[in-house]
Amino acid sequence: MESKYCITLKPVYSQTVPTPDGVKLPKNWLLSWHQAETYQALQDPNIDVVFNRAMTGDGKSLAAYLSAMTNRTYTLAMYPTNELARDQEKQVQGYKDIFQPKYEPQIKRLTAAILEKSIATSQMSSKRDGIEDFSTNYEILLTNPDIFHYIHNFYYLMGKIDNPDRLFRRIDEKYKLFIYDEFHIFSSPQIASVINTILLMRQTGNANKKFLFLSATPNELLKSFLEKAQLRYKEIDPVDVGAYKFSSDNSNDGWRQINQPINLCFPQEIEPNLSSSYKWIEENAETVILKFFQENQNSKGAIILNSIAAVKKLLPKLKALFEPRWKVRENTGLTGETEKSQSVAEADLLLGTSTIDVGVDFRINFLVFEAADAGNFIQRFGRLGRHEGFENYQAYALIPNFIVARLFADKSHTLQDGETYERVNLKNAIDEFWLRKNQFERYPQRWGGIQSAYIYSKLQGNHHMKEKYPEVAKKFGNSIQNVLGISIKQMNAQFYRCQSEGKTKIIDEARSFRGSSQLDCAIYDLTNPDEPEAERFKMYNLPGILNNFIFELWDKNSFIEKAEKAGVITTRFDKALYYLKFKGYREVREDWHFYYPGNLRELAKSGKVQVLNNLEICQRHGYGINQISDAVSRRKLVCFISDRDRNFLRATLGLPMHFQAYPLTNEPEDRSPRYTITFGQDALLLETLTWHWKPKDDEGWIC
Repeated sequence: MESKYCITLKPVYSQTVPTPDGVKLPKNWLLSWHQAETYQALQDPNIDVVFNRAMTGDGKSLAAYLSAMTNRTYTLAMYPTNELARDQEKQVQGYKDIFQPKYEPQIKRLTAAILEKSIATSQMSSKRDGIEDFSTNYEILLTNPDIFHYIHNFYYLMGKIDNPDRLFRRIDEKYKLFIYDEFHIFSSPQIASVINTILLMRQTGNANKKFLFLSATPNELLKSFLEKAQLRYKEIDPVDVGAYKFSSDNSNDGWRQINQPINLCFPQEIEPNLSSSYKWIEENAETVILKFFQENQNSKGAIILNSIAAVKKLLPKLKALFEPRWKVRENTGLTGETEKSQSVAEADLLLGTSTIDVGVDFRINFLVFEAADAGNFIQRFGRLGRHEGFENYQAYALIPNFIVARLFADKSHTLQDGETYERVNLKNAIDEFWLRKNQFERYPQRWGGIQSAYIYSKLQGNHHMKEKYPEVAKKFGNSIQNVLGISIKQMNAQFYRCQSEGKTKIIDEARSFRGSSQLDCAIYDLTNPDEPEAERFKMYNLPGILNNFIFELWDKNSFIEKAEKAGVITTRFDKALYYLKFKGYREVREDWHFYYPGNLRELAKSGKVQVLNNLEICQRHGYGINQISDAVSRRKLVCFISDRDRNFLRATLGLPMHFQAYPLTNEPEDRSPRYTITFGQDALLLETLTWHWKPKDDEGWIC
């Protein structure tokens, strides 16, 4: 029999207010307090940055685009996932149709894939030309923070032919408002990027631009950097001013319901491992999930999990239970674009991963979800109860049993089975009892300064930049040194030392936004017979493939030839580690680890990020593992090696769920590797936490 704790969450009402001067709303529309406050803050010349902390479902998107709909505010918005950008493009187009702004702003979404396609199907010869075209023709541009970062770090330019400011000047001068949506999902490397970008913009003549962060939990590190940069920011939080209420009474005038009452259950048997949630869904698919749909007509639901493999393995099992009466669909990082674009609207039960938990608006009344940390819990739970029209709203939170015990069985009795709570109570309880997620506060000073030094070198060493922006290098240098607590001189020394030692890959990693994909493989996906041929060609990370995939080796020429025949642009596959045919998923995860035939003790003792080749893969029963291992061995990889076990590192340091940490040994027959290796940006992050640790062998005994 299922064992669980359940609580009821009250509905949420948001306060409405008089319309600000200068704003003309559609008939019968009212603004929530936070929407009006955000609009007014963005008009205030004494405010540079605005944080909107409104709850999920309270219309943060309208708050963001109200200026564009009423005031001819050219807007560049950045979204962390392509799925969210797709969702918001429809939303903004809907605003345009309703508000009908006189200047008829053109709206467009820009991603790496869209950029590549536009180049391939037009007369444009480069990404630079594509970005210039998009920024010229569209008054509202929805993109991702990665592209914005690379524009302001002088990527996409044609070497010495282009002046360093050719792209970023065009972008910065045209757009007045820059929106970062769901920025709380990012960490210190991205915060360093944002600060470098904002200071570059301000020092090159764009000090009057506005920045809006839509985030339930603004990062304290980001706010401290803004203060040091003397950037004036305002936080808009309805909770602080009583602009939310949690009960329905006879006087609801001036209040709009934004969330429905929800029954939230916490199963007690979820172990802190990779398979427990999968097993719970498998065991309760009929008695819990299907039963809810049978008892609640016209229901819509979603299951949001951490693992793509779990979604893929559950999909046929749930289809067999639900269809043809209810449609079961998927939306993950490996789902084709056609299925992604249709799945949210078509599905009665949608299975997905992080592609759908960030900001996407669902009309559902049933939710099952995993969570990686406190913020992720609130994010995913926020998908439910946003729309009226259902009689019952039910959620199951599949979180580790020790956290459930803290919430319900702790002496403080923060939550009690069968009781009713406000949303704020739940959020506070989750924040208090969930293990912290490391914010890597030292990263901006240690590695974010590499970005700063590179920007400074472009400002200082280019004749055009010195002529067009007098004193800009000095101003930027002084400002960024004060904000990040760095020395540009020392950063330059670190920069040139890496170059002289043949470690430019480390510099590239430090200059990236989310890190590189050193171990990505090209795959031809054969698992969905209905998938369009052109959408079968994908990229996926090698560790995930070794854990969960059933695959067949392929060669690059055959892969590229088949992709081109299907009309696929193949440039993104050029640097793939290996080329594979993807045939299915393993029922049981496969064990494997990295092997290095050198002195791991000395590498770990150095406490430094390395660039290594000759790494190998050890997998006892893996098909094709020798060929893949050879490909890994030939590749020079940015990595960091620790002499601590990865489980110890995760528990001690609060590493994020998807942190790239893997077991490593230098003993061929070792089945329990005690070393840990991390790659890419995660290698830089781990180094900032453990560089000062003594080697494990040197630790004394405590008697």
